[in-house]
Amino acid sequence: MAELKVEIPDELMHSIAEFPGIDWSELERKAIESKLFELQLSRSAEMRRILLEAITSKSKLSEEEADKFALELGRKIKKGRFKELKALGLL
Repeated sequence: MAELKVEIPDELMHSIAEFPGIDWSELERKAIESKLFELQLSRSAEMRRILLEAITSKSKLSEEEADKFALELGRKIKKGRFKELKALGLL
């Protein structure tokens, strides 16, 4: 498995140290995965097309409306992930 080195201000490190039970590496990995999904969805025509087909196959949405919906869905997934991590006490 690859490693990623992240530099943070000393003040942030002191705040992190107040919560020793948190797996900060896992939190960082999940945050990166969430952001990558959002970026890939907004960039990838293929992902948008697949999601668009799934949405429109059972919908009366226009292609433009479905594309907007797909991007909004990506944002909501990210927001939902944030809420999930917050509920777990990881944020």
